[in-house]
Amino acid sequence: MKLGRFIIDTHVHAQRHAAGPEFKKLGIDDPKKIRYKDLAKIMPSLVTYDNSKRLLYDMDCYEVDMCILHPAFGMSNELNAQLVEKYPEKFVALAISKETVDKAKAGEIEWTIEAAVEEIDGLLSTGKFVGIGEGMPARPYEETKGWKTYSQTERMDELRKVMDLAKRHNVPVRVHTGSPMGYFITYAFWPENFHPNWIRDLATEYPDVPIIFDHGGMQGGRSETLVDECIQVSANHDNVYLETGLYWTELYYKALADPNVGPEKLMWGTDWGASIPTQTQIGQYPQTFGAQIGKQGIVTHQVDVMGWSLKQVSRLNISQDDMNLILGGNALRVYKIDFPVSRMFKFVD
Repeated sequence: MKLGRFIIDTHVHAQRHAAGPEFKKLGIDDPKKIRYKDLAKIMPSLVTYDNSKRLLYDMDCYEVDMCILHPAFGMSNELNAQLVEKYPEKFVALAISKETVDKAKAGEIEWTIEAAVEEIDGLLSTGKFVGIGEGMPARPYEETKGWKTYSQTERMDELRKVMDLAKRHNVPVRVHTGSPMGYFITYAFWPENFHPNWIRDLATEYPDVPIIFDHGGMQGGRSETLVDECIQVSANHDNVYLETGLYWTELYYKALADPNVGPEKLMWGTDWGASIPTQTQIGQYPQTFGAQIGKQGIVTHQVDVMGWSLKQVSRLNISQDDMNLILGGNALRVYKIDFPVSRMFKFVD
């Protein structure tokens, strides 16, 4: 039985990096010898290709109706827009400042938040994108080495410019949280990633802009520290939502148990395409969880995160109306996605 009336994976990467040829140039052709940190260093410079054939297969397999496409680490806004045009009933897309990052890496310009916002403004103005993400715009990834770590005031002032843009276009923003445990995320790149509580100020200053915590604090590993912080922030602000696709079942219950969060604040989204394998450790808590393991080398197959994630959701003993909100209803409302039948989801003001 299908788990919901309309299922939306709110966090999907439909592009894949062509890493093999680059590593072969370096004399490395054994994936087990490639560390995630090495891959992360070159990912923003790699050519990406359309991986929607595999994505559409998984969507059909698990009865997922729609996906929200995220560009990330060198992925193309244009390719995602093409996929939306080709499959308008299957995909919508978010926008990020890829060209600004590319020009800064090439030494053509100095990266600034103003340039990033200007690029995203142009993309949103086309009407082809429904929000900003994955995460907030940030300076070039590999350029963080040796850079001074952001102060909170510095970064928050940058984020306010993004929030101004989102308010003007009336679209949601995404704030990244968590770590896959292999790719490194630093304070010189996304400091807010490790400080969900910073977002309290933005949520208060911009109450009409929906803010979605990418991963809801859980992108990998088993530490629940950031999950707890994300839940607390969401509980205190009506406009803050949690993406939950890498939650194991007990984490859903943790969020659902808070009466100021509940099913109205949760959005299912798996990070499909991010190559985060599922680990199994019999008898431990949690028994399965997503995490990249450095000594195992990078995964080369398409990790089945949709199947794992929906299995976690299927264990929830909650009303079907609440399940429908988590799996699609909230995303339909927040991202203003048209649905052909009215009154199919619980109304949330």
